[in-house]
Amino acid sequence: MVKRILLISLLVLSVGANIVLIRKMFVGNTQPLPDDTRESILVSQSNRDFVMHEMRTFVEALHQINIGIEQNDPVLIAKVARASGGSVKGHAPAGLLTSIPIGFKKIGFDTHDRFDAIAQEAEKNFDPKVTQQQVTELLGNCVACHKMFRMDVSSSKK
Repeated sequence: MVKRILLISLLVLSVGANIVLIRKMFVGNTQPLPDDTRESILVSQSNRDFVMHEMRTFVEALHQINIGIEQNDPVLIAKVARASGGSVKGHAPAGLLTSIPIGFKKIGFDTHDRFDAIAQEAEKNFDPKVTQQQVTELLGNCVACHKMFRMDVSSSKK
């Protein structure tokens, strides 16, 4: 009887912990904003700094890719696109992925994948029009993310 009660108690605790973890994975640490259609993602200052730096790096890469298109330079395009591709996905600091909602994660991972696709296309079969179309599609991710989210420092994570 005691074993059964213990087993049921452990099962309930396990289910509860899994619910919390799943919610954290999909919802992140977010809050709605009054008078703003975006969702506020609450992170530590260092995690916010990391994301802001990554976004600046994306803008710089897109600028360099456009220069590569203008100068018909697929080597430059591949180099800068690859530097923002999937190879940097694993560099997120501790706690960041649990703080951000699934929608932000999807856009972020897709953005890295799109940089890889630009690099691959430039290396294999460069066509400036195709690359420009890829850049336009990637910028759609930037626009969507900035329309949906903002990143704020959590008062408990400064």
